Amino acid sequence: MKRQRIRTELLYRNRMRGNMIVLVVSILAGLVIAVILFMLGYIRILGSHSEQRTAIESAALAAAKDLSRIVVEDPNFGFISLSDGAPVGTSTTAGDKYFMPVHGINTILGTIRLDLIVADQLNDPVMKEFIDRDYNNAMAAKDKLVNVLEGAVSGVSSTGAEPKDRDGAIVDPYDSAVKAYKANVIRQTANSKFVEGSLKLQLGCIVGGGGTNIPIPKPENLSTVSSSQRIGNFYKSYTNIPFGDKDFVFAGIAEGATIVDNNKFAKTIPGLPYVIPSIVRAEGDQMISTTDGTTVHKGVQKAAACAQPFNVYDPKPAPGILSISFPDGRPTEIASLGSLWMDPQFLSPSKDTQILTPLGGDYPGGGGTLTPSTWSAGGGGGGGGGGASSNTPMSIIWSSSFYDWLRRGGTKVDIGSVKAAVSAPFPSLVPGNKGHANVFGFNPDGSVRTGQLSIQPMPYMSVSENQFVSVSKDAYTSSEPVKYDVIVRDQANIRGRLNGGRHGGEPLDNPVYASALAASLGGSGGTYGGVVTWTPTAASLLGLIGIQGNPWSGGLLGVVPTGIAILGPYGLITLIYPPTSPNWVAGPNNDFGQGVLPPAQITSFTTGPGAGAQRPTYTTNGSVIDVRFRKQIPILPAPAPLTVLGGPRYKLIEYGGSSSSGP
Repeated sequence: MKRQRIRTELLYRNRMRGNMIVLVVSILAGLVIAVILFMLGYIRILGSHSEQRTAIESAALAAAKDLSRIVVEDPNFGFISLSDGAPVGTSTTAGDKYFMPVHGINTILGTIRLDLIVADQLNDPVMKEFIDRDYNNAMAAKDKLVNVLEGAVSGVSSTGAEPKDRDGAIVDPYDSAVKAYKANVIRQTANSKFVEGSLKLQLGCIVGGGGTNIPIPKPENLSTVSSSQRIGNFYKSYTNIPFGDKDFVFAGIAEGATIVDNNKFAKTIPGLPYVIPSIVRAEGDQMISTTDGTTVHKGVQKAAACAQPFNVYDPKPAPGILSISFPDGRPTEIASLGSLWMDPQFLSPSKDTQILTPLGGDYPGGGGTLTPSTWSAGGGGGGGGGGASSNTPMSIIWSSSFYDWLRRGGTKVDIGSVKAAVSAPFPSLVPGNKGHANVFGFNPDGSVRTGQLSIQPMPYMSVSENQFVSVSKDAYTSSEPVKYDVIVRDQANIRGRLNGGRHGGEPLDNPVYASALAASLGGSGGTYGGVVTWTPTAASLLGLIGIQGNPWSGGLLGVVPTGIAILGPYGLITLIYPPTSPNWVAGPNNDFGQGVLPPAQITSFTTGPGAGAQRPTYTTNGSVIDVRFRKQIPILPAPAPLTVLGGPRYKLIEYGGSSSSGP
């Protein structure tokens, strides 16, 4: 009995132990299943959150890319945007049927800051006054651009106009963001749905700043940019980088549209003088439905992301040419660009100067009429708007024109190279007593490139509609002594098609000068181009002459070593480059070719096709500024034939009676 009882008790214990094992296994199995279900749910949640993050980032990027496409037309800079743009936009067509370029707001600011440094290095306060004007215009331009961008992301335009790109297509950052978000649907959850209307966009900044693609000025020792104001060789955004009394705060725009830290987003940044809010923040909701097999669980997931727009940096392959032209030979004292700043005669306000603007077309040859200009400057000079002459010193006109050429180089200009080119003597590839021109442009790296070419008194250059030409009579007297008129043609004083005329302040097509600049010869103070000799066409009758004014009529004849001079009803006419068989050309004393027989050649602007085209001077340098010295040869009220002495300059000697100069 006892043995039987023990056996029964052991069997019972074994049975209980087995049941316990089964129970434990069952519990563990349940726990495993629960954990697996939990993990699957958690993985789904993580997956949905990750995909929603991808979706909201895609939305922010899409909106940022659209913001970079928006183009605004400004009265002072032409077309502006967050990004530069080559002249290819079909909605930017100027009056000459060529497309206009688009200027990025960061590029505008970077160019002004660089040009301020150049003006400081050249000690040119007048140039600084013109830069002050552009700086104030840039502050107004960035506000105008920001208003349009704000309206684009909010859908509420302050002007009622829809934001458009350079081809005239409507740009809708919000619609692009929604489409990008929906294209990244959440697939790992059982059910998900974008909450319509939940996507919100807003513009702001990044606290602490980030990288841009606007290079700091070269050389670095002149840039006045500290290590905290730059990232690599580029300006840092949302950081004040002043120069002189001007503040410069660059917008957050870089090489490509990129995601930036959402935690650093701010609508504005206290302590900065101004900001250009370019960072777009996207925030959206997603309704998530999950089930544990018996119960459906619903909830809203929120996500936000920030993106920075892009700037397609414009390399400005052919900014344009500055030329100093001496068609009748060069005064020995004008030995470099620096002479135009330093010679006391150019500082005098007593010279008779006309400042004229072609209205209604180019002049000559484009239907325009030269009209006294409203051009104005500080430093004691008016614009000639009140009459035919003004007391504007040539130095002010030169400072303005030099700046108009300089700013076309953009942010790539090498300050050190500009200083070297200003002080370097003109090359002697063409003898100084022969007609020649010195031309200046920029290499791809921003260094100054110089060329020299032989020229004749013609062809004349046309002046762009709404730009200006200054004519200074007796502006310079050389030591020989010979008097020179100085004519300055500025094709780029007013930018954009709203106020800049049919060419919008873009350069004059001038393939002869462009060829001289492109030729390859070495030299100091810049990279020198080669000599390009202009060959007259049949219209010039094989020879060209210099024409000077004369209040008397008559037919006096004098033989000179390099040609023949005739004193006739139009003035003293000097054959400068005598052909084998001389031919005569007669005309009044001016630098525009009116009244010249046969008709004078004119270097004129071209016109694009009806559908528009990229402007040729975007890739091939055209003339921006031309400063032209025209010799005045003294004339004499003597009845007897004149004896003309030889030498590097013409000199007329009167036998009896007093001498006088033409007007």
